[in-house]
Amino acid sequence: MRRALLPSLAALLLAAASVHAQAAPSDAVLRDFQRSGIRVLVVNGQEDKKAEIYLNESIPAYLILPSPASALSPILLTPRAGTVETVSLAKVARQKDGTVDLLADAVMTPQGAFKVEGDDVTFTTEGKRAALAPSPPLLGVKKNADLKTHSPEYARLAQSYAPQAAALQALRKTAQPVTVRVFFGSWCPFCREHVPLLLKVEDQLGGASKIRFEYYGLPPHDFKEPEAQRMGIKSVPTAIVSVNGRQVGRIEAAEWDAPEAALAKLLAASP
Repeated sequence: MRRALLPSLAALLLAAASVHAQAAPSDAVLRDFQRSGIRVLVVNGQEDKKAEIYLNESIPAYLILPSPASALSPILLTPRAGTVETVSLAKVARQKDGTVDLLADAVMTPQGAFKVEGDDVTFTTEGKRAALAPSPPLLGVKKNADLKTHSPEYARLAQSYAPQAAALQALRKTAQPVTVRVFFGSWCPFCREHVPLLLKVEDQLGGASKIRFEYYGLPPHDFKEPEAQRMGIKSVPTAIVSVNGRQVGRIEAAEWDAPEAALAKLLAASP
C-alpha cells in the first residue's frame, strides 16, 4: 500500500511545481511598492493599526494591504487618475527586498474616486468608508530606533547612505563628551530626506563613540512648542551640538546634505 502511494505523491509534487513555474510575473508598472509610514488607514472611523501602506512615488500610487480584521481587499489609489481600485490578495507578491508587486494578470475592480478633505484622502471601498490619514507625529525625545520603526523611509534611507569616510574618522577621534540634539518633524518631507543620513552616522560611530545623539519630535508646523521656543528653533531639522554641555553650533539648511561633515567641522573648530 505504501509503495502504491509513492507514484501518486510524486505526481502531486510535480503538478505543484508546474503550477508554481507558471505563476504570472510581476506587472511591468505596478511593482516596486515600498513600505511607507507617512499615512495610516482608517476604516469606518477606526485606525487599522495592522494595515500595511506601500508607496510607489514614480507612478505615483499607494498600495494598501488592510489587516484581515478589516475584511477588505488590497486597495490601489492612483492620484493622477483619482481612482480607487481593489485587487485579490492572491495577486500581491512580496519580494525578498521588502517591496511589493502586483502580478501581471491581476484584475482591478473599480471602487470609484477619492476625495482630498483637509489632510485626509477619503474614499469608499467594498461598502466601507475609508481614509488615508497622516500618521500621528513622533513627539518629544526619541532614539534612533524609534524613528526607523515609525517611518520605514527613515530606515531605508539610513541604510543606503554612505557617510564621508574622512569625517567619520575625525568624529571617532572625538575625546570630549558631545551631545547632538536633533529637532525634527516626522511630518516634514525635508526631515524625511535628511535626518536618516545622521541616523546612519550614529550607526557607523557605534556605542564606543563619545558622541551621543538624541532626536526631539515637534508637532506639525509648531515652533511655539515650549522646548522649541526655549532653544530658538525656527525650522526643522535643526541639530544643536554641545561639547561638555556648552553649545558650540548648529547643523541647519544645506549642511544636512552631509551632516557628518558639518558635525566634524563644528567639533574641529571647538576649543
